[in-house]
Amino acid sequence: MINLFWRNLITFRYPIIINILLFIFYFSIASLTPYAADDFRYKLNPLDNEFSIQIFTDILNFQIWHYFNWGGRIVAHFLLQLFLVPSKYIFNLFNAIVQVLLINTIFFFAYNRIPTRYKDASALLLINLFLFLGFYKYSGMSLYMTSSFNYTWMHLIVFIYYLPFWNFYINGKDFSGRYSYFLLGLIAGCTNEHVFIAQLFFFFLIYLLMKKSIIKGLPSFYYHSLIGVFTGGLILLFSPGNLVRTSTTNFSLSINSILNYLIYELEWIINDIKPFWFMIILLTTAYYFYYKKPLIISMPHIIILSVGIISSASMALSPSYHSGTNLFLFICILIFTLSTINIPLFSNYLLHINMIITLIIFMYLYENHSFINNYAQETEEEILSEKQNGIEDLIIKNINIKTNRLVNYYAIENDHHYPRNIHIATYYGIKSIRSVNQ
Repeated sequence: MINLFWRNLITFRYPIIINILLFIFYFSIASLTPYAADDFRYKLNPLDNEFSIQIFTDILNFQIWHYFNWGGRIVAHFLLQLFLVPSKYIFNLFNAIVQVLLINTIFFFAYNRIPTRYKDASALLLINLFLFLGFYKYSGMSLYMTSSFNYTWMHLIVFIYYLPFWNFYINGKDFSGRYSYFLLGLIAGCTNEHVFIAQLFFFFLIYLLMKKSIIKGLPSFYYHSLIGVFTGGLILLFSPGNLVRTSTTNFSLSINSILNYLIYELEWIINDIKPFWFMIILLTTAYYFYYKKPLIISMPHIIILSVGIISSASMALSPSYHSGTNLFLFICILIFTLSTINIPLFSNYLLHINMIITLIIFMYLYENHSFINNYAQETEEEILSEKQNGIEDLIIKNINIKTNRLVNYYAIENDHHYPRNIHIATYYGIKSIRSVNQ
């Protein structure tokens, strides 16, 4: 038994080492990422709008208020506030684990197995590079608390939720925990609005596929799962807060607005993830000339891609839009592409290149986030000092840093009426705060 353990450990050592390095990557950068944007808002107790969230009952009271006054994402925001109470290093630790799990989950769905081989180590690094270089400002989705909980954490939950379906179709193995799967479906359905719509489409495709496949019938947990997802989605979509939030916008559902959004999405796919397409074309060309084999497209991966497209298209019916909603589509595109070109087959030649590029990105992020973190600490010290001196209308020198595809920072705006500025001022107990350019 012991010998078997050590043999497996030796076999898995390269992916294990890479996963450890990726954990250090995310933990180190997140430790240099201060609270920003909506983090301050969710640290406040909306019932008095003055004192920060401090105890568990504060979180429950906030969730009730949030559900009836802003939105139904109770899973993401409950977890967010739960991690806002203790030291941020607790979040940094768990967030690094989540990001590494997400990378490994993408690998699993692309290759129908866990990473165990030398060549798989390169694929894990490559997936991380695709996320950072391919998706615009992925650092904001994975390092900042509010964005991370709303998108990367929720997407991981959804893909974990897909795993028994995947295992049933690929290996024919059923999942016995039907009622526990109802609960997981309830949680998955309550993650994101656009993902819930995509999940309903997923169930429809699964029904058609499995009814026509070699596997007779549907898995035993199918209907329990469907009921769970549907219930969670209804809780999410019919939150009274969604109506309140919609009333503050000029949203009007029309053919023209839907077409404009779909055109925008098409432009996003073509332009915003252009580096991803460049890397994919390069790797696809290398794959073809190295192996001279046709690309392989499987039905499960077509389903994944279709679900991603539906998730993004459904946002045409939404009164508000955030770029993070496209992350789910991007992950689905990534899974489909990786499964098609089968990168690990020739990844021996990519491992060292991937490690060098990852190291360069790490050093770049570390330098910029160190600057951002120092600025945030100096700003907080200035706010507290000025407040102690009786000054409650603060003017702060703006940070001199250029945001780009890799670096994302939610700075204090020039207008003290800007929502972010209001949240920060309320959090520190001052009347107003704004910035001026240095």
